[in-house]
Amino acid sequence: MLTHLTLINFALADHLALDIEQGFNVLTGETGAGKSLLLDALSACLGERTDTHYVRYGADKADVTAVFSYQPESAEAHWLTEHELDDDTGEIHLRRVVFATGRSKAWINGRPSSLTELKEIGRLLVQLYSQHSQQQLLEPPYPKHWLDRYSNFADPANAVREAYATWQKNIQQHQAALDAQATRIQRIQTLESQLEELEEVIQTDYRETEQEFDRLSHHEHIMQDCGFSLNVLDEAEQNITQEVASIIRRLESHSGRSEQLSSIYNSLLNAQSEIDDATANLRQFIDRQSFDPERMEQLNATLEIFHRLARKYRTQPEQLKQEYETWQQELEQLHHLEDPETLAEQVEMSYQTFMQKAQHLDEIRRAAAIPLAKQLTEQVKPLALPEAYFEFKFEPLTPANAEGLSAIQLLFTANKGIPPQPLARVASGGELSRIALVMQVMNAEKTEAEVLVFDEIDVGISGGTAEVVGRLLADLAQHVQLLCITHQAQVAAQSDQHLLVKKQQTDPASSTIIDLDEQQRILELARMSGGVEISETTLQHAKQLRQLKFQPT
Repeated sequence: MLTHLTLINFALADHLALDIEQGFNVLTGETGAGKSLLLDALSACLGERTDTHYVRYGADKADVTAVFSYQPESAEAHWLTEHELDDDTGEIHLRRVVFATGRSKAWINGRPSSLTELKEIGRLLVQLYSQHSQQQLLEPPYPKHWLDRYSNFADPANAVREAYATWQKNIQQHQAALDAQATRIQRIQTLESQLEELEEVIQTDYRETEQEFDRLSHHEHIMQDCGFSLNVLDEAEQNITQEVASIIRRLESHSGRSEQLSSIYNSLLNAQSEIDDATANLRQFIDRQSFDPERMEQLNATLEIFHRLARKYRTQPEQLKQEYETWQQELEQLHHLEDPETLAEQVEMSYQTFMQKAQHLDEIRRAAAIPLAKQLTEQVKPLALPEAYFEFKFEPLTPANAEGLSAIQLLFTANKGIPPQPLARVASGGELSRIALVMQVMNAEKTEAEVLVFDEIDVGISGGTAEVVGRLLADLAQHVQLLCITHQAQVAAQSDQHLLVKKQQTDPASSTIIDLDEQQRILELARMSGGVEISETTLQHAKQLRQLKFQPT
């Protein structure tokens, strides 16, 4: 339930804090007063798109906070737990800041959050119905979606979509196998030939072969330079090993007299050890080297094979082994390519599964359509449509698709003895608005959200019809919290809380929202009924409207 809203520099609101009550809450006010202010702010907190016009003129940012209460085992409670956002207060604080630069930031219970997270939690908390919702009735998918939603057919409908997707995927795989079958054998033969050609050469490491060949090619120079180095290190009369040892002996007696000399002495000891190791390894390297002309010829032949194959397959010699592995993997996949006949069986099995689920969905839709159309008829009749009649028409889809086996139309007639026709063809604008209102209220009875927002959905109705709508919404508010913008005094009179939006002539202009007491309610209802000039007659009429709120139905 929505308990509190705070608006700071949001559109026409300078600083506005408002407590929202349980039950049926209405917002009224003169045209241009800013009645949509509250709903725009709430939408911002629920992650909807915003822009810079929401920032009050002269301010650098708009700041909105919405506070909701929730039950421990509710869907929103589980969502908060999953996202580690529950704080054991039983409240959800949604905050949105919109900057004049166009950027915005969001928080949930004090933690920075994304707009996606705001929308996720928002869908669990609030359901919004606008005055333009009647246009949905004219869209072909709407009757089916409304039937599924009201009858809780979401799971079987999703099962049909998934089964259809599986069937279509199997069809594509089968066709791909048929297409591949023509070239498969030829490709296998090509790969086998290429693998056979590379099989022997890749047993040799190209880098090691190239390095060994390079070493043999420069054998004479290597031995000359190694001999010279060994002589300087250890075999000459004044060699490096002896000179370093002499230096170490001279510094050893002084190393205890200075920390810096001690460090130098230790470094020289380490250097002496490194030189000794290097000298021993160099001597061992020289002793093991020998020039083998036959080995050099063999290595040269191997390298020529590498380069020839690399040119043939347009790659680098060192990449031939990787190419071999890639071809081998492709060959294995071709050998394991599913047989088209096996895939054809899978296509048939997935088709049968789809048809089974689709037929079940079609049957339960047809069974639910009759009582639902009757219920819709009974709900619409009191709204100045005494001869209203509805029925659902099912027409086979050829071919069947992810939505099922039938296209579903909602047929309507407002006149006795006239056969029902598609709603879009025969319903007037006023009739559409009333039908849309009833369908939305029926949907609202099934929603999991605890807050329902109706934005001027009673446009196009008046008089006794508006009174019936008011009672309809008041009955719904026994189960959920309602927030409704209305121009109809008959609707507003049925509310539990009446909020008046007023524009103030400040500089810049601003709007405020007043929680009306009973006497103020009567004056506002009189204004809504009779206009600017409030007479005793309009006051009496307003009082009578309020008395209807407390009369048993």
